[in-house]
Amino acid sequence: MACSLPLLLAVLAQTPEPNPRPAPAPTASPSVAEDAPKALCEDLTEKEPGPWTGSAALSFLLLAGNSRSLALTANGLAEYRTKVWVATFKADGVLETAASAEEGDGDEDVVAEALVASVRGERRFTPLLGAYALVYGKTDHLASIELRLDGEAGIAFTLLERDTKYAEQQLLRLDLGLHYSNESRFQYFEDEQELPSVDLLAPGGRLTFYYPFNERLKFTQYLEVFPNILGDSRLLADSTTKLSTYITHRLALSTNLLVQLDTAPAAGKAVADVALTLGAEFEF
Repeated sequence: MACSLPLLLAVLAQTPEPNPRPAPAPTASPSVAEDAPKALCEDLTEKEPGPWTGSAALSFLLLAGNSRSLALTANGLAEYRTKVWVATFKADGVLETAASAEEGDGDEDVVAEALVASVRGERRFTPLLGAYALVYGKTDHLASIELRLDGEAGIAFTLLERDTKYAEQQLLRLDLGLHYSNESRFQYFEDEQELPSVDLLAPGGRLTFYYPFNERLKFTQYLEVFPNILGDSRLLADSTTKLSTYITHRLALSTNLLVQLDTAPAAGKAVADVALTLGAEFEF
C-alpha cells in the first residue's frame, strides 16, 4: 500500500490535460453597437426634395361679364427651381356651355373655349435680384380673342423668400419689365367675322405673393398691370386671389377669384370679366 500511492501519483502526472474550452467570440465594442442604429436611420432619412414641383387642379367656374355660365376649368403648373434658375410653366383651359351677355342675346346658348399657356424663366444674380423673360399665349372665344401672343422681359425683385415653421416658403416677388402683345380678334358667335387685330406695348408690373397661414390654410395673390403706350389708350389688368385648404399633405380644396380688365376690348364685349372657381388641387 505504501508503494501504490507514489505509483498512482506518477500515472496521474503523465496523463494528458483535457482540451481547453474554446474562447468566446469577440463582441462588438459599445461604439460600434451605437453606430449601427445611426447608420440605419441615416439610410431611412428622406432625401432632399428635387428641383421640380407642380400642381394640377380641376374646378367649376362661375362667370360674369362676357358670359353668364357654369363651366369646367382645368389648370396645371410645373416649376423648376435652383439657387440660380427658376422656370415656371402654366396652362389653363375652360370648356363651357354659356349664355352670351351681349344685348338681345342673353338667352342664346353657346359653346365656349378658352386656353392660356405661359412660360417664365428667371436668372438670379443675387437672392434678391434677377432678370426674367416671359412668353404667353391665349385664345378666348367669348372675348373674341382668336390668338393673343405676348412677350415680356425685365428685372425680378424677390423681396421675401424664406421658410416658415410649416415647412413652406413665404414669397413676395415683383416683376418690372417691358411687355408687348399682338391680339388677333374674331367674332365667333352671332355673325361670324374677322375683327381688326390690336397691338400693345406697355411697361409692366407683376406682383406675386404667397403666404401659408398654417399647415392647412394657404393664401396666394397674383396681380399684373399693363398700360398701353403704343397707339390708343388701353389698360390690361389681371388679378387672381386663391385660398387653399389642405385635406392631406398634397390634396387641397381651393377657391379662386379671377378679375380681368381690358379697357378697349373687342366690339360688344364687357370691359371686365369676373370668374369664381371652386375645385380640388393636387400637388406633386
